Amino acid sequence: MSGIVGYIGRKTAWPILLDCLRRLDYRGYDSAGVAVSDLKHIEVRKTKGRIDDLHALLMLEPVGDGCLGIGHTRWATQGKPSDVNAHPLCDDQKRFFVVHNGIIVNYPHLKKQLTQAGHTFITETDTEVIPHLLAHYDTGDFTETVRKVLPMLKGTYALAIMSSQHPDTIIAISQDNPLVLGFGQGEAFLASDASALIPYTHEIHPIKNGEIVILQPGKIRVETIDGEVVEPQRIQVEWNEEDVSLQDYPHYMLKEIFEQPKAIERTIAGRLADDGVRLPELDAFLSDEQIQQLKKIDIIGNGTSHHSGMIGKKILEQMVGIPVETIISSEFPYSHGPLDEHHLVIVLSQSGETADTITALKTAKAHGCPVIAITNKRHSTVSRKADCTIYTEAGPELAVAATKAYTSQIVVLILLAIWLTEKRQGPGRPMIPELLRALRKLPEEVEKTLVMTHDAIDEFAQVTDDQNTLFLIGRGLDYVLALEGALKLQEVAYLHADAYPAGEMKHGTMALITPGVPVIALVTQEEVKDKTISNIKEIKARDAFVVGITTVGDDEVGDVVDGVLYIPQAHPFLMPILAAIPLQLLAYYAGAVRGYDVDRPRNLAKSLTVE
Repeated sequence: MSGIVGYIGRKTAWPILLDCLRRLDYRGYDSAGVAVSDLKHIEVRKTKGRIDDLHALLMLEPVGDGCLGIGHTRWATQGKPSDVNAHPLCDDQKRFFVVHNGIIVNYPHLKKQLTQAGHTFITETDTEVIPHLLAHYDTGDFTETVRKVLPMLKGTYALAIMSSQHPDTIIAISQDNPLVLGFGQGEAFLASDASALIPYTHEIHPIKNGEIVILQPGKIRVETIDGEVVEPQRIQVEWNEEDVSLQDYPHYMLKEIFEQPKAIERTIAGRLADDGVRLPELDAFLSDEQIQQLKKIDIIGNGTSHHSGMIGKKILEQMVGIPVETIISSEFPYSHGPLDEHHLVIVLSQSGETADTITALKTAKAHGCPVIAITNKRHSTVSRKADCTIYTEAGPELAVAATKAYTSQIVVLILLAIWLTEKRQGPGRPMIPELLRALRKLPEEVEKTLVMTHDAIDEFAQVTDDQNTLFLIGRGLDYVLALEGALKLQEVAYLHADAYPAGEMKHGTMALITPGVPVIALVTQEEVKDKTISNIKEIKARDAFVVGITTVGDDEVGDVVDGVLYIPQAHPFLMPILAAIPLQLLAYYAGAVRGYDVDRPRNLAKSLTVE
């Protein structure tokens, strides 16, 4: 979603603000802007477009060497991308300047009241009501004015605010929306994500609901809304500059695809024992009695996280032996079945800040369900609100399209399946020794898959260059993987990619198969291979161009398709991880050969913090 940054110190503010904004532009890139103060006056520059467009504007219209300021990169939710709708936004008297991430759900009511009171609005955004409210209820005391206005706002928001009457001060607030305070030497920073601050500081404080951060030269104060002083929690960020830099890769997406062996290695490190899985975070959370009393598991996620949850569902049901349901986060609050303390809820979110998932988590907690979070971000909202968190160790993921988050989430779901199977003496116990051996070899197998498929997939991406439609088919776990492959192609190559269970094509979709239409057939599950090959033959009879993805040595698939990509053979539960690699690479190169920005696809953003 949108990204917020702030700086106060002894250095010129605008270059630091721009650098931090560049590191946050995965959160939105429709428009960008900064407000910079020289301790006497505040100057604003903003423009439709990306950070480079803002930089060009600042070269034409400099803001001076002011040493404090705020910045914003926007993903449009209310109001189209434009110069006028770009943040920072101010009231009609230019007394207060605001950057905002989130949504103010009661803004129509507030806007109507303020308009009747004589305020003039010029944007289409919900954010604009905030500076107008601050101006309308201005007490002369910046902090007190903010305290007075906050209870009027309904919704989720992270805010950084400046005042022309107090040009030496920045105030920051977070309400169910991420914002971190960074500590430097005689300086302080604000950012929607700690990764933006890594070149400047590794010491942060995640701003919590009900806290107000007041930044002034040489001073950092954290207070509650009631004015009680809070000692900020100083947390060390574990990531380093190498983790968030491109290194020698042309795009973050390709870098993150190739980081998957290490990401998986870190995720399983310390969690595999000779006789099972070690998840001490769960041992401290779920008692043996609670585990035995579980009646159902619900897995909640959006997009790629939903797909990894679907893989987890099939594995958990086979191994643990209790019903598992996967539900899209945005649907869960309105479509869940009966919930109580005997229903385990697992929430999946790479960022830990996905608004739909947070709402679903709150719904589960309200019904008394025990909640496990699987996320990549420590100190995130999801990890703070869940009863227990199992962290993937994927490292920063800065491309909008998720890759290593997907494979790492599946690994954690498999670890959780083994752990629950051991505790409940589930039907999957005989599978555990073989699965443990396969998990230990998994990083190496992923590395092999990258080597085997990288060059070949580039050639196939060229074949799809003149195509607008593509189909993916599979059965069982292969069908779920087909859904994820289709999503990747939609996201970064803008292809109309559709995934179907292989056996369902003849029930309607076959009418769309015309000569030359590309079809990717996933055939990695031995138990359904014969039926999938039969379905491939049906499609080939309509002259489709079929590429098979199967395991080394499987000549049966190679004999019936136009092209084949071979990947290593592994445990059936791990094949959705290995087979994801060529699909990720295909999406990347299909987007790249079309000249698209694969890291920042149109109309999309990462870490969606509005519902």
